[in-house]
Amino acid sequence: MKTSGIVQTVALAAIVVLITSCASRRYEPYPPPPPRVSASLIINAGPGMVISRYNDGRYYYRNPQGWIYWRGPGNRYYLDQRYMQRSYRSYPQYREWNRHYDRRRWR
Repeated sequence: MKTSGIVQTVALAAIVVLITSCASRRYEPYPPPPPRVSASLIINAGPGMVISRYNDGRYYYRNPQGWIYWRGPGNRYYLDQRYMQRSYRSYPQYREWNRHYDRRRWR
């Protein structure tokens, strides 16, 4: 009788050790934050850019994120107003974007 009790205790201890050793010790309560998207308000035309023409004759560039840049003075492309956020007002390019972006013509 003593041996059966010892065998059961050892078997139970082995099962507990096996279960606890297989458990993940890494604990992440929250998922990592998404990467920040940085946007350039004004881009210069360059090789490799696919420029398209809108129905009314305006030229635009669609970046890989899907944002649209309209062609402006000096063959530069300005970010469409619908993508502008309040945080972009702190960008160094914001003042120039605001001065050259023609809302009457482009939107």
